Amino acid sequence: MKHLLLGTVLCTLTFSPIMPASATSIAPSYDVDVAFVLDTTGSMSGLIEGAKQKIWSIANDIADTRQGQQGNIRFALIGYRDRGDAYITKTFDLTTDLSGIYGHLLEFRAQGGGDRPESVNQALDEGITDLQWDRNPNTLRLVFLVGDAPPHMDYQNDVPYAISLRDARDADIIVNTVQAGRHNDTAKVWHEIADLGNGEYLAIPQNGGMKQVHTPYDDRIDKMQQSMNATILSYGSRSEQAMVAKKRGSALAAAAPVASDMASYRFKAGKKNKVITGGHELIEDYEDGKITLEALKVDELPEEFKGLSKDEQQTRLDTLVAERQKLNADMETLVKKRDAFLKEEAEKRAAESPDDAFDVRVSETIRKQAAAKRK
Repeated sequence: MKHLLLGTVLCTLTFSPIMPASATSIAPSYDVDVAFVLDTTGSMSGLIEGAKQKIWSIANDIADTRQGQQGNIRFALIGYRDRGDAYITKTFDLTTDLSGIYGHLLEFRAQGGGDRPESVNQALDEGITDLQWDRNPNTLRLVFLVGDAPPHMDYQNDVPYAISLRDARDADIIVNTVQAGRHNDTAKVWHEIADLGNGEYLAIPQNGGMKQVHTPYDDRIDKMQQSMNATILSYGSRSEQAMVAKKRGSALAAAAPVASDMASYRFKAGKKNKVITGGHELIEDYEDGKITLEALKVDELPEEFKGLSKDEQQTRLDTLVAERQKLNADMETLVKKRDAFLKEEAEKRAAESPDDAFDVRVSETIRKQAAAKRK
């Protein structure tokens, strides 16, 4: 049975065994699939808005677990509500295109709901069975079920969560639960789902408890990141260029701490030249050797290049490449200083009292489960 999952963000981690020195030298890979299955009904508004500010921070924490290894980090997002609402589930499959996932998350609004139970069963089943999980046995596969209400257990043609969790165990998918608020009926089921899913149960405030730390470096990084965004050039079909423009708009509108998180992720993920993810950005694909100006038809060119001669186009492109490289070189030192500042601040807060914020608890869980996978 095919279902759509609402509010699931997936990250896939792949761990390859270390080869002996005598074996052929192959760089170990580290891949992570993480899916967030997220309740998007009205009571979840605070958490959803906070998650929009923290998704890049969570991605950074995942990248930190790499310890110098290469590999893919993929996210999936499933939003869910209930039967009779505008939708039951809304699914965005696992992808390395974090800019795209970020844009979809920005579009989520907390609406709907009525009776307390929601379509948790359908969302969880779709997250486990319908997403395109990496089947490599070395890949870390995680689900975070996030909500504040228990599942409907009285719906016909529904897959009970116990069956979905059996499928998850068979597929080596760890299912974690994140409870917003303190309803006892939700806690009981969320504990059971986490136990059956070989995962962790996390309790957080109803609004997610997320804190946006503004560092002394954010404003300068933000200005550089905005200059990087100004170099974005889309190419390809009209729809492909429109998608790039949409991602560029989301990046330009991001608050300074979020823009800094975006910059940090680029460096940690080894994607210095990728201002946005998902392809069809000319400078990125040109530097990666995926496209040449000669290969593009006139109607596939960026608007800024139409009407220019081939020599003028190449000169303009070379100028933008050099500009982006300089911005990256200037930004990298600031980003490292910011990362060190944030780490120190987090350690201070943890020493004063446990931090039960959504992003902190999720990142802690990913680090713990990644470490266990690598043993």
